[in-house]
Amino acid sequence: MHTLDSDSDSDSDSDSGLGSRSSGNSQAGITAQQHSSFRSQTRSLRYALEHSGDIAARVRLVLDYMKTQGLNLPLFLWALSWNDSDLTSDATVRYARTTLMVSEELPVILRNWYRPPRVHGKGTRTVAARDAFSKIATDIVQDTIFDEMQALKPLMCSPQAELSEESLLAIRWSDMIAETKTAAPTLWRLLQGAAYTTQQAKRNVQKDPDSSVLTMISIACFSRSHNMCLLPKWFTIYLKSCGLASKAFETLHVLGICMSQTWMYCGINTIASAAHSTLHSDIAKFPWFGIHDNVNIAFRVQEQRLDNQSRFDSGMAGTIVIIKNPDAVAPDNRAVQAQLTIGSENPITPHDILALEAAAAPHIRRRAITRILHVLLDTPSFDRSTYQYKDDQVFARPTPVHQLPTGPEHATCQYMLDTVHIEEASYEGNDQVFAAWWRQLKLDSLQEKQKSGTERIHVWVGDQMTCSRIRGLQKARSQDRNSFERMAHIVSQFGFFHAQIALEHSFHSQYYASRGGCGLVQSFDLLHRKGLHSPSVKGNFHHALQEGLRHVAEARFRDAWCRIARISDLKALRTKKPHELLALATQLVDTLASTEALQLHLAKPRAGQDDVFRHSVQWNRDILDYLDLDDAISAGDIGILEEQLPRMLFRFVGGGSSNYTIEVLELLQSLHREWTDDFRKYVRENCWLANTTGRPNAFLPYDMLQEHNVRDIKQTFMTQGPYISWEYIGKTSAAIPCQRKLKDHIEAEVNSFLRGKSHTSPEAEADITRLQASYSASKVHTPTPGRHLPGKERVKDYIHIGAAIPKLRNTFTRWLGGRMSPRSTREAWDEVLTE
Repeated sequence: MHTLDSDSDSDSDSDSGLGSRSSGNSQAGITAQQHSSFRSQTRSLRYALEHSGDIAARVRLVLDYMKTQGLNLPLFLWALSWNDSDLTSDATVRYARTTLMVSEELPVILRNWYRPPRVHGKGTRTVAARDAFSKIATDIVQDTIFDEMQALKPLMCSPQAELSEESLLAIRWSDMIAETKTAAPTLWRLLQGAAYTTQQAKRNVQKDPDSSVLTMISIACFSRSHNMCLLPKWFTIYLKSCGLASKAFETLHVLGICMSQTWMYCGINTIASAAHSTLHSDIAKFPWFGIHDNVNIAFRVQEQRLDNQSRFDSGMAGTIVIIKNPDAVAPDNRAVQAQLTIGSENPITPHDILALEAAAAPHIRRRAITRILHVLLDTPSFDRSTYQYKDDQVFARPTPVHQLPTGPEHATCQYMLDTVHIEEASYEGNDQVFAAWWRQLKLDSLQEKQKSGTERIHVWVGDQMTCSRIRGLQKARSQDRNSFERMAHIVSQFGFFHAQIALEHSFHSQYYASRGGCGLVQSFDLLHRKGLHSPSVKGNFHHALQEGLRHVAEARFRDAWCRIARISDLKALRTKKPHELLALATQLVDTLASTEALQLHLAKPRAGQDDVFRHSVQWNRDILDYLDLDDAISAGDIGILEEQLPRMLFRFVGGGSSNYTIEVLELLQSLHREWTDDFRKYVRENCWLANTTGRPNAFLPYDMLQEHNVRDIKQTFMTQGPYISWEYIGKTSAAIPCQRKLKDHIEAEVNSFLRGKSHTSPEAEADITRLQASYSASKVHTPTPGRHLPGKERVKDYIHIGAAIPKLRNTFTRWLGGRMSPRSTREAWDEVLTE
């Protein structure tokens, strides 16, 4: 049997069978059976004494005997407790001492010594050994906490110079809490008791003190060692990503919550440098393409001098997208150039465009009918959730034409280049900015230029100006010495975000001003929508107009349902079966939202025509195409985008939007004449739509992705202070994707239950109901012969104008006349080497 004696190395086995312990914790040497044996003896003696009723008398006898021996209770316990060498090794004493150490009575004894029970209801409580216990308890806790702080080193240690995106994103808040609880249970319990009462634990459902306690421990660790800064580094990059002021950094650093401002600047530079290194590695292994757009920044100064003035400057922000899809194959330069030569001699014709539109029309019509059905199903008064046939296959969405894949493995991988102080408006500026990108990508050596010119194809996405400037440079350099100088390796691609804005401006131009015909101006005035009187590319005009177009469309389609079904409340359609609703939706599209319905109405004599009705039918037809395109972008259906290109062209031609007329023509020419099958697949599947999360219905055009990056440079992660410069903005731009990821990561880890990333939009039902009532009162979907509008308020049919063969021919003639002349095929690299 082993005893609980803990401090003697001289203990040895005795006749009583008690052995020595070999470690600092003597209880580890007692088996469960031995433990029970000691307790059983004490329990038996206590039972006998309690039943005999003479325990008090016996205690007095023992105390009296101690007096005769010149002892009192303190001296007796002092000698028994390893303070006398003879007693330490005495077998009888050791047995008695072990019996005390493992007894059930010992905790009660110690507790009563610290705080004796009161034997009366009032008066002064006996002090007992509280002071002694408090001192020794403090010492014990301090020793325990010291040991636990040492145990936290492997968890919290992170040398200040070590920083990477991977290490920051690898931190899991819940795992840190669990591991800290395990490594420092006493410290955690003490801080938890200080931060949280039992009443709070009962009252709070979601809130708990774990995050607060972990932060306290992190502060303590950082105070002990500047290398125990795992969480301070984490918090520092997060707070920088949230735009915390420099003074606040220093204050929080003094409090031990985060690193210093100086470290923050170094940390951002470290992340940016690491991003560049990873970018260089990735472009050597995977296909990639680029995007750039202008960024305008206001530099403001507090104290003006000749060389220190407030100014508004323009620069360029670039992004490289890495295509890690294993099915994506890098374009073959020779094949692409060969097909370009063949295709440029065989331009697409107006009849080709009309044929493409005719082939896509049945698919577009089918989707329009489904959309009209879902307008009804989503109406609150119809209440689809209780409709008997709510899950019928009639209501199923059409099969996607060409759906891009989703999932985390398909999330867009992007790297931001260093922002440069070069303007985009001029050809010279675009020439300089490409030189800057090649330098940053380390593709500016002669060897790399030769590879780019003869072996690589670089798709470059941008707005209309970017694409126009690239084509202008290529045209101006078409006879230069080699393919790199001719920029033959660059293929421009307009972004669908700016094309969509151009469509919205076309709708605004076409439908806004007609008050008598229930145009957009009348609808927006009715809803008190402000700031929509003049098209703009700034601020939230795009979002506000897009939302307005959707609300107007919803209200008009509801009124059209009432007109086609001859009812006043859509609730009445709940009695219809799915095939009956499908027939009504088909009738609605054919008679109130189609070119055929317009032609049939316009075939009537002028006296029998209704301008308001014609306006409504034309609007319904046009807005269905816009909504089809908008939903296809979000869903990632590039097949629908391609099907809508001919109608986009007709609208731009008919509306006089010459810039995007050229862009759509160039894309159609490339898709159907100048690109190989492999390259067409590569561009469509990889260069049109991005998905930063990989989630379904989270796609966006790449030029919108670049706009988000520009916003992050200017606002979300902007560099603050009176001495900011283009140089420093450029140095930190590459760190923005990491800051964005870390910001989202920390908010999801720490406060995911408190707030989401997106705001909640106000309900639009009241707005749509008011519009529907207005349209119903105006009978916009009921033809009224002789209801004519003044000439200025009659809405032109951009689609009809743009699809007319003579108009298309004139447009094609101007387009072909401005296209690039044949390129030289020279490859004079020796001249470059000589220079």
